[in-house]
Amino acid sequence: MAEGLEVLNFGNFLVDNAASIWTFFLLSIRFFAMMMLLPGLNGGPQGRYVRTAGILMMAFASSTTSPNATLPPDLATMIVQGFSEALLGLAMGLLPALLIAGVVTGGQLSANTMGLGASQLIDPTLGQTSTSLGRVFGDLTAVLFLLMGGHYVVIKAVSGLGGTIIPGTFVFSEISSQLLIDRTGDIFRVGVMVSAPVIVALLLTQFVMGLVTKAVPSVNIFIVSFPLTIGIGLVLSALSLPELLVFVEREIVGVENSLLVLVEDTKTLPQVPDPGAPKTP
Repeated sequence: MAEGLEVLNFGNFLVDNAASIWTFFLLSIRFFAMMMLLPGLNGGPQGRYVRTAGILMMAFASSTTSPNATLPPDLATMIVQGFSEALLGLAMGLLPALLIAGVVTGGQLSANTMGLGASQLIDPTLGQTSTSLGRVFGDLTAVLFLLMGGHYVVIKAVSGLGGTIIPGTFVFSEISSQLLIDRTGDIFRVGVMVSAPVIVALLLTQFVMGLVTKAVPSVNIFIVSFPLTIGIGLVLSALSLPELLVFVEREIVGVENSLLVLVEDTKTLPQVPDPGAPKTP
């Protein structure tokens, strides 16, 4: 008899708190999708246990301040709400990941230009090979992103900006789609900006070596050019690191504005005016 009452009480608890439980489930989907792509927090299979605990803790903390989601009347609406949260988390985690992809592309262009394209390293975050210089640039960008607190900005946006975003209401609009398209195109822009100093300097180096070959035909330019190109490329890459960090820092600041654009495609609670604030005439 006592066991039956406990089961009945548990069932009543689930029914009474169905909206809160469904909100927690949607927030877990959103954080899980974000953690799949967020730079610095998604790397390596050994971190899955830490990520799982972090996802559940952040979803629980966000559910205490988030407005409850609307209970779906049928299975189709339930799937749509879950898919909506997954899209929101993926989009917010993708924005900083695209920036790092652009920096890695710039490092790969520089490495290929100076003749280091054959030296490949395994990137554990992507599970693919990348050049050594691209890997170094990508890791430096990820570290700078974490040092600047970029992950805090993304997590705050994913959590609902202090409890104003209603879970399950994100819909891709034309503005959000155009934003992601532009950010994807920025991979090539960032790559060119990062690799431009090395590429231009090596083109001038090749031009000078061509003049040397014409002036002194006895010089074996093929033996001299390879180590000279690699040496000049590595030196210029090291000298350009301070400017690279300044450029990346400016790009990271722009990620916050992009996150706000995505938030505009969700239903938010109206802002409650502060009763203690002075009234404007």
